[in-house]
Amino acid sequence: MAQVIVSPEARKDLISIRAYIRDELSNPTAARRVMDELRKAVEGLRSFPRRGRPLDAMIAVHTEYRYLVCENYCVFYLENDDSVVVIRILHQRQECLQALFVET
Repeated sequence: MAQVIVSPEARKDLISIRAYIRDELSNPTAARRVMDELRKAVEGLRSFPRRGRPLDAMIAVHTEYRYLVCENYCVFYLENDDSVVVIRILHQRQECLQALFVET
């Protein structure tokens, strides 16, 4: 089994996702459901780290990133022999590539 590491940026993403759904959309039930689904998806990478698709499938530039779609979100991660590092968790409508590759 691979060790799953959630980056500080991905943790911030999760906090923002929960707050947006719970507070902005006024739907705490949906916020809990989405958080549960994202948690299951991330934890599932422990047993199946290659289950996501290579980001190369989405863009014409080689990268080691993989992504997994869960609900309306993409979980972007890097995997190696013994660990999976979740880099970002972004809504599908966000500028995902910019968020991944452009420092702000």
